Order: sequence, then structure tokens, then C-alpha cells
Amino acid sequence: MNSTVKAKKLSVLEKARWFFNSKYYPFILFLTALISHTFSVEIFGIVVVMTAVCTGLLICDDFKFLITPFVVSNLMFSEKSVATGKYYGKAYLIAIACGVFGVLILLIIHFVLYRKRINLREIPSSSLFLGLVFFAIAVFLNGCLSNDYHQGNLAYAAILAFSITGIYFLLTIGIKKDPNLINYILYVLFLMSVLVTLELYIAFTNQIRFEHGQIVKESIKIGWGMWNNIGGYLAFLLPIHFYFASTVKKFGWMFYITGLISFVAIVLTLSRSSLLSAGISIVLCMLISCFMGVNKKANRIFTLCIFILGVIGIIVLWNKISSILGDYLARGFDDNGRFEIYEHGIVNFITNPFFGGGFTSAYATEHIFNVFLPPRYHNTIIQMMATCGIVGLLAYLFHRYQTIKLLLSRKKLFSIFVALCIGTMLCGSLLDNHLFNIYPAFIYSILLLGVEKYTELKED
Repeated sequence: MNSTVKAKKLSVLEKARWFFNSKYYPFILFLTALISHTFSVEIFGIVVVMTAVCTGLLICDDFKFLITPFVVSNLMFSEKSVATGKYYGKAYLIAIACGVFGVLILLIIHFVLYRKRINLREIPSSSLFLGLVFFAIAVFLNGCLSNDYHQGNLAYAAILAFSITGIYFLLTIGIKKDPNLINYILYVLFLMSVLVTLELYIAFTNQIRFEHGQIVKESIKIGWGMWNNIGGYLAFLLPIHFYFASTVKKFGWMFYITGLISFVAIVLTLSRSSLLSAGISIVLCMLISCFMGVNKKANRIFTLCIFILGVIGIIVLWNKISSILGDYLARGFDDNGRFEIYEHGIVNFITNPFFGGGFTSAYATEHIFNVFLPPRYHNTIIQMMATCGIVGLLAYLFHRYQTIKLLLSRKKLFSIFVALCIGTMLCGSLLDNHLFNIYPAFIYSILLLGVEKYTELKED
């Protein structure tokens, strides 16, 4: 009798673990985030995600289940809720702090329960180890010789180091080697791209304004982000659609279509930096899908049809298109104050050449300000120079060298599309702040982890 009960309990546990490692689990959280955002019931989403995280830490023997919460949690917040300011209050911040503390306790319990599966030696054996360590050190040293050093330098450094280095190392020791891990990660990020597109569509139906037939750019907000953030996410994830269009044999054409829809959504965000990086990316994605993968013939036909229909559509509907997207034509190649920001960043670097002026440098405060994040320079290179000096720039370039080396070491189709994802984000970050906006850094680290784990498995 006791053995039967024990077997049933074990069966339930194994089924629960299977669910947390299946593709159903990310889809459930995807639906949760969509419902939370659409109906402004973020508390519901927070409870579901926190319950999943806490349960997973107790019953799962690795951290694969954490990937989805890391990338989807911030997408639950709607513009309606954020505009009220209810999530900026002291009570909410206390609740967040308690939640984080609870997760940390469960994290410790997880390490105790599954200590035999934890291999700390995987961290120094990672091909990105030195670059990530140097980057974290350089970030923490930001502005340390500056006369205007502020405590906020250290606070943001901790957040940034965790988003890039901490997430990577945590998942490195907590996720088992799995040849299907990279496909799982790309599947989760595909769902994320679809989620952002749906949220943008919902915003167009009830919130985004038109004046004289033209989209009002300043009204493109969906709670967790505005036009540049939305466009940056979609551009970053755009190559994933074409990866599946090139690797899924039976329904590959569906992913080709979702990729085109995603690109149209990028255009509608009116984010010029995102359109530029996504424009380059989609051309490369289409070319690759036409000559590599399992659907080459179908993708060639699709590409040719899209090109012909696109040209005809632009010619026939030009007046309507130019009216709706008038912001692009009005702004053209205007730098929107970026050259002035860059100038301040260079001055900051010259004044503090070794460790920079720090992330909260007064040189940029008047020009770029965000309620939660410190001033940023809308350019990755200038950002590292101005805030972390030559030490930070060299650390970043060394990390970049190691990432390129890692991606080149795996001559597979997935590594090409992952490189396109990262390249698109970095291209956009030359005109925007994507890499320093925390959540895109989560995605960046998780993508690199997927490539690293696949490489490690093949080399065993």
C-alpha cells in the first residue's frame, strides 16, 4: 500500500517536472502575460509567475524553467496601470522586495536539494568567463575616480552586472547540457516576439492616436515601454521567425509570415533606429532562408512574391502609407539631439579617461533622463567610454571578441540566426540604449547561454 502511494507521488512529481520543461509551460506564461497586459490585471500575472518560479525551484532539478519568467515578466504591465502610478508606490516596492527575498530563500533551498547536480566548475570553464568577469569588474568601477561620484553608480552597476553576467552564470550552473536547449530558448523568444506584436496591435485598437491620418508617435506606449523599446525588442527577435521558417519542415511558411508581420509592427513603432537595424536584418534573414535550411524553395517563392507585392503596394498605396508614417518623412535623418549627447559623453571621457564619469554623471543628466534608470548615451561605445572609461571600453571589446569567437565556433544554422539577433540588437544600440535597458540584456545573456551549452555538449 505504502509503495503504491509512493509511486503515485513520484509519478505526480515527474509529471510536474515534465510540464515545467515542456513547451506548454512557456505558452501558459505567454497567455498569462497577454491576459495581464490586455485587461490590466498585473496582480494576476505576478501571482501566476511567482507561483511558477517558487514551485519550479522546489521540484525541478535545473533552471530551464526560469528562462520564460526572466524574459516575459516585464511584458505584463499595461499603459493603463503604469499611467496611474500605482506600481511606483512604497507598498508595491515592499511587496517586490519581499518577493525577491522569498525567491532567494527558495534558491538556496534548491541548491541544497539538488546540490549533486550543481557544478560550479562550469563557470570558469565557460568560453565567455573572462570577458564577463572583466566586464562586471569594469562596470562596478565606473566613475570611481570622478569628483562627482554618486551612490547610484554602484546601484546601477549591480543591476547591469546581474542582467548580463549574473543571469549567465546562474543559468550556466543551473541548466543541464541539452542539445535541444537552443531550440527551446528560441521558441520562448518567438512567443515573446508574438506577445509584443499582439500588445502593440491592442494598443493601436484602443490607445494610440492618429492626427490628420498620421500616427502620433508620442502615443505609442504599452506600459512597459514606448516606441523605441517596442521596436528594439521586435527587431532583436526578428531573425528567430526566419530561423524557424528555415528549420520547421511542415509549417515553416507560417513563421515566414509571422516574421513579415513582426517587421510591419516594427515599421509602425516609428522607431527609426529599430527600422534601420531591422531593415538590414530582414534582408539578411530572407537571403539566408532562400539558400539554407529545409525550406529553401518555398522561401524563395515567398521572398519573390513579397518583393513584387511590396513594390506594387508601395506604388499604389504611397499616399496612404506616407500619411500614416509621416513621422519618418518629417524627421528624416534628424539626429534628435543625439550628437549633443555624444559630445557630452566624449567630454565626460576626456575628463575621466580611466574609469569614466560614472553612470549617474551630471554631464548627461540634463539631456537624457529616465525615472528608474540613470542617464544613458544612446550609443554603446560612447556609453562605455563616458561612464566606465578606457577600462570599461576595453572590457566590453574583449567580451565582444569572445562572443564573436563563440558564435563562429559553432558552424550551425542556429548560430547564424543567433548572431543576427545579437547583431541587430547591437546595431540598434549604436543609436539607442537597448543593451543598457536591463531586460534586453536578459535575452542577450540567455541566447549566448544556449549557444555555449550546445557547444559544450558537442565537445564532450
